[in-house]
Amino acid sequence: MPNQKYIKRYLSHYSERSPVIMHTRVPFHKQNNMVWLSVLLLEFVLFVFLSGCVQSNTGYTIKPEAFEVSPDVYADEMTREITMPLHGTMLVSYPWSPEDGRYWRVGVTEGLYVTGDRYVPSPADIPVEVSGTREWMVKAIAPGENTFIGTLRPRGNSWNQEIVQLKIDVLITEESPESGNI
Repeated sequence: MPNQKYIKRYLSHYSERSPVIMHTRVPFHKQNNMVWLSVLLLEFVLFVFLSGCVQSNTGYTIKPEAFEVSPDVYADEMTREITMPLHGTMLVSYPWSPEDGRYWRVGVTEGLYVTGDRYVPSPADIPVEVSGTREWMVKAIAPGENTFIGTLRPRGNSWNQEIVQLKIDVLITEESPESGNI
């Protein structure tokens, strides 16, 4: 019969080094860190869901102070040219459904400056073709002929969605909005 001491020493040595018979116990300090990490992850997920970041029918505003004062002129998808005073403001509103996977990208020439950007969802109880409106507040900073261009682009490689480009020619006059000579 084999020596009992030898078998005991062999098994203890085998269980310490073998990938098959390894101890799966995690040290207490690492367990504690894993618990805190799990709690933080759960809090983050709850924060995202409760804050409305995942709801498609909520609006957003970038630089809300730009929208506190009424604009001097309004423009929409039907506007092709407009005249506005120097230092005046223009509110550009284009229809947008963020759920369709497209996004608006805007560009302006040197005499214009985009001061704010927001998405305003349509009321949920009214059936509409688009789910909301994308709006930009634009300020005239230099007189002359300028251009506002909005491009509705598909995200990624969406081959079946068209690209829509809307252009507004903006003539900025030397008159200020306070003078009343618009």
